[in-house]
Amino acid sequence: MKKTAIAAALLCLTATTMPAMADDNVDSGDPCTVFLCMAGKVMGESPSECNGAVKKFFSINAFKKKHRFNPGKTFDMRQEFLGQCASADPATVSKILSKFGKIRG
Repeated sequence: MKKTAIAAALLCLTATTMPAMADDNVDSGDPCTVFLCMAGKVMGESPSECNGAVKKFFSINAFKKKHRFNPGKTFDMRQEFLGQCASADPATVSKILSKFGKIRG
């Protein structure tokens, strides 16, 4: 049921941003947009309208001394960012972070 709801939300997002609107009109910095696009990515969907939002998610990175990637801190920062979307389903956020939370962008 949740997958259907997420798919419907993603479909609505992509339907409203079809060719009449350019990628620039999608607010890729909005945590809710990033959430919807990353939820779609978890389910194997990757519409071109989401390129900016996916890029935003993977641009959130943390580093240790001497420029070594810090996956734990990156996970925490991405979790905090997605947490800014009040309508984000916590279970879906968990799936997104489980799959992509510690990957260097």
